[in-house]
Parts: sequence; C-alpha cells; structure tokens
Amino acid sequence: MIAELRKQLETEAAEEDNVQASIKLSLLFPKIFQKTKQEEEKTAMYGKVVLSFIFVLLLVFSYSIFIGTLDIRSYFFPRLKLPAAAPAPCAPEPPLRVFMYDLPRRFNVGMIDRRSASETPVTVEDWPAWPVNWGLKKQHSVEYWMMGSLLNAGEGREAVRVSDPELAQAFFVPFFSSLSFNTHGHTMKDPATQIDRQLQVDLMELLKKSKYWQRSGGRDHVFPMTHPNAFRFLRGQLNESIQVVVDFGRYPRGMSNLNKDVVSPYVHVVDSFTDDEPQDPYESRSTLLFFRGRTYRKDEGIVRVKLAKILAGYDDVHYERSVATEENIKAETHHHLVGFLMPL
Repeated sequence: MIAELRKQLETEAAEEDNVQASIKLSLLFPKIFQKTKQEEEKTAMYGKVVLSFIFVLLLVFSYSIFIGTLDIRSYFFPRLKLPAAAPAPCAPEPPLRVFMYDLPRRFNVGMIDRRSASETPVTVEDWPAWPVNWGLKKQHSVEYWMMGSLLNAGEGREAVRVSDPELAQAFFVPFFSSLSFNTHGHTMKDPATQIDRQLQVDLMELLKKSKYWQRSGGRDHVFPMTHPNAFRFLRGQLNESIQVVVDFGRYPRGMSNLNKDVVSPYVHVVDSFTDDEPQDPYESRSTLLFFRGRTYRKDEGIVRVKLAKILAGYDDVHYERSVATEENIKAETHHHLVGFLMPL
C-alpha cells in the first residue's frame, strides 16, 4: 500500500513538472507557441473553404440533374441511352376569318367576261379563268387571285371566308380597281374614264351604308389596289383602310404607309420555268443577277438608277434597260437558257 502511494505521488510530481515545464517554455518562447496556434487556425479555415467548395459543386451537380441538362445515364451507361424524342409540332395558327362583300359583277369579274350581263355575285362554280392574252394586265391582277382564293377556301389556307360578318376579323372588298383603270380609259382622258370614276362612287355609297364600315370607319376593310392609278378618284376616302399595294411611290404617308398597308409583289407576267434545277446550279449558271426593265420612271427612277451605277462593270451581272412589251415578254420566256442565279 505504501508502495502504491509512493508511485502515485511520483506520477503526480512528474505531471506537475511537465506543466511547469510547459509554462516555462511558453514564457521563454512565446512567439513559437503563438505561431503554432495561428497555423492551427489557418488550417481550420482552409478546411472550411474546401468543405464549402465541395458543397457548392454538389449543389450545382444536383441542380443540373434536376433540370435535365446533365444526363448521367447516357454518360455512364451509353447503351441505355434512349432515342431522342421527336420535337412536338407547333400548333398551327387559326386562319384569318374574312368576310367578303357580295358585290355585283360589274365591280370585278364583269370586266373580264363582258359577254355576261348578270349582276349577281360570282360564285366558285362560274368563276372565270384569267385571259391568257391579256399581257401586262396580269401584272396588276393580285385582286383577281385574292378573290379567287377566298372563293376556293379549303384546308391549310391562311385566310378563310366566313358568311357571318359578326365572326369576321377583316372585311375584303372585291373591287378590281386596277383592272377598272386598265379597262375603262387608262389614258385618263377619254370618256370611258368616267366609268372607272362612277364605279368608285357607287362602291363608296354602298360601303358607307354598311354598319361594319360605320363601326370601324373602314379600318378593318381590305382593298387591293396594286396599280399606282387604282381608285385614283376617291382614294383619299380610304386613308384608314388596309390597302394592298406594290409600293408607296405616288401617295403621301397619311394615305398609304407600312403601319397599316400590305406590300404585295407583282404577279409574274413570264411563265415559271419547270425542271430548271440542275445538280450544280452554281457551276451551270454563269450570271449572278439579271434585270430587264425601265430604269427611268416616276421620281426619275432613283433606286433603279443607283442600282445601275453600283452594278455596272460586273461581268456576271446583266442589267438591261427595257420596256415591257408583248414581244419582250415572249422573248423573256426563252431567256432562261442563259442561266442566272438571282433575277431582280
């Protein structure tokens, strides 16, 4: 028992000596002990930074899997990769609902088939074909094709005719104003010009009695008038309406502008070429650009004259001044034998 007590006292004395020695060392070398403590704190800080970085990586990785931008299965198990699903087709927009006025034939197809004295509105059953020998009149025949499209409305059309005007989103006025100018005194001087004027007067009287014209002031009414002299007597009464034009060359912005009107291309007066798609179009067609027409017209042909100056001197550009006559149109039909990439 005495031996155990002695051993315990010796152990306590040794521990006390170690504590005193540590105190003495810390007093003798304070910088060493302070540096060791700072290193421990720095090591702990680095550990926290590393853990935070690992946590952020895991968070980004998990989010990528959740939103589907990272496909783990296809990366680790490529054989289990599912075939890509076909994209869902876009739902087609519903067609524009158009109400077309039933005008007497003298306002439209009566100018094509003059042998008929009928004044009943034309139907799809008695719709006349466009005369093949009318030459330049076809250039301004957008009105004819627009009306025919509404009469023959079928599936896949962007605009369909409705019989109830209350369901209509737009109102089409089938007056062939361009053909009226070309037919009734296009010289602007002979007495037949009064027929064109009277048609315009009669049409406006009819429209102003319509409650749908009165409701909108004509803002939702569409008038095709691709000839620059179409509806020339009363065109000022259509400032609010939607006009289908080919340019804005002769009218002020308050009458015709891009904010409300639609620009339509001219109807081709030259037949389209068929089977004209060689396997090497860029090698077989030596002409880059082809133009034949008037360069000096209204306003001295500002745009066309500038194009002529810019394109002059290029070997692969054909820019020819010409007038659209029946003979030139027939000759143009065969001109594709030269081969060109871009007609202008």
